[in-house]
Amino acid sequence: MKCLKCGNGNMIIKLGQYGLFAACDNFPNCRNTIRLNKFLYEVLKKDGINIYGWEYKCWKCGKNTKVYTYLINKQLKSYMGEHTELGSLGLDTLPPVDQYLKKNYKTINKNFSKTLNTYCTSNNCAHCNALIGNHFIVEDPHDIFDDWMEGNLDKYLVENIPFDKFNIKEEELVGLENYFVQIF
Repeated sequence: MKCLKCGNGNMIIKLGQYGLFAACDNFPNCRNTIRLNKFLYEVLKKDGINIYGWEYKCWKCGKNTKVYTYLINKQLKSYMGEHTELGSLGLDTLPPVDQYLKKNYKTINKNFSKTLNTYCTSNNCAHCNALIGNHFIVEDPHDIFDDWMEGNLDKYLVENIPFDKFNIKEEELVGLENYFVQIF
C-alpha cells in the first residue's frame, strides 16, 4: 500500500514502544503513521481475502478430503517490517469470513473441539465427518509446509473474495494486533 502522504514510500507494519502501527518505509523523510486496524482494513479492502484449499489425509478414515482456510498472515507478509511477524490468522478469526465459508463450503462447520474445550469453525472430513481442527490446518499445515514457509501458496488459492462482501467494519479489526509477534 503506497503512502498517501508522500506517495514515494510503502506502508509497512512496525512495532514501536506503544505497540504495532503502520508507517511509511520512507522514514525519516516521511513520518506518516496510521493505526493498525485502519491499515488492515485498507489492505484487505484493496486485496480481498484469499481462500486456500488442499487435499488432506483424514486422521480417522484415512481418505483424502479437501480442507479450506483463509491465511491473512500470509497475505500480509509483504507489509511486515523486519521485526514483526503475524501468527496464525485463519479459520475462527473473522466471524463474517467464517460465516461465508460455512455457507459456501460444505465441509466447514462450527464444531466442538475437545482440545480447546469450546466451539470453533473448522473443517470436517467429506467422507466420515471427523473434525479436522485449526491446529492441523492453520497452525501446523504439514501437508503444505514447504510452500507455506516460502510463502508460495498461489497453487492452493481457491478464490479471492472482495472484502466488501463481508460488511466488516474497521473497528471489528481491533484486537488482531494480538496475532502479531515481535522477532529479533
